[in-house]
Amino acid sequence: MASGPTSSTVQAWELGLRLREHRERLGLTAASVARTTGIGSTNLSVMESGKRRLTAAKLRDLVEVYRLDDAERRELEELREQADQREWWYDYAYLFPEDFVRLLGLEAGADRISEFAPDIVPGLLQTADYARAVMRAGTPYTRPVDIGPRLETRLARQARLVGTYALKLDVLLGEAALRQVVGGPEVMRGQLAHLLHVIAKRPDHVRVRVMPFSAGAHPLLGAALRIMSFPSERLRDLVYQETAISGAVIDKRQVILESTASFAEAFDRALDEDGSRRFIGDVREEVERL
Repeated sequence: MASGPTSSTVQAWELGLRLREHRERLGLTAASVARTTGIGSTNLSVMESGKRRLTAAKLRDLVEVYRLDDAERRELEELREQADQREWWYDYAYLFPEDFVRLLGLEAGADRISEFAPDIVPGLLQTADYARAVMRAGTPYTRPVDIGPRLETRLARQARLVGTYALKLDVLLGEAALRQVVGGPEVMRGQLAHLLHVIAKRPDHVRVRVMPFSAGAHPLLGAALRIMSFPSERLRDLVYQETAISGAVIDKRQVILESTASFAEAFDRALDEDGSRRFIGDVREEVERL
């Protein structure tokens, strides 16, 4: 069934979505299905959102209630089996809020990410030294003993940039992200060199554009933003918005539409790829003199 990257988080989301579509097609309420299957309307709603796993027995009960044919049953069971897999990010779930753990799973199953990073290089493009410096300067509630596992998580995410289903990544970098000397000049020089290396090595999958201060106001001014797209046509885009201390996955249609349009317009207003590479190179030379 899979024709792109797979992730238990994304498979659980698609399974829940398809089950909800079947329920609504028959005009059934969650309460009526709960009475028939014994699942419980609250549990059913959480399962339909993809945030709770479904056992084989419960899936069989739902398939019977929804009167699904054999082909659909097989597809749903395959999704359920994939959703039941324990992925690498669950080993680090104790470190992060629930929404961020879900983000890791969604990111693993996305085929495109569009990200505006106004003042920090995105995690998918960070060096280990830069990431470590960011973590050490973060919230005082981050324990020193957790820095190592957090760093492992961040670097593990970067595996999506290579392989058969390499992630397509469009990044809009604010000039501040290039000029904020995170970790000192040596760390920053390494980070800027890494950016240039990734851009040069993966031009078909990674596009980086710079929004210079001179560009003035633009549609994304003042807010970091990430838009995730998925290979399955059944799955809509999702938005992840993050602050210094929290983040949230957003699936509201209007927010997604406005975010997508704003990113596209801001991306067009930024320096093009050649101009952005030159800009990053110029900033790197400035850091060399620090």
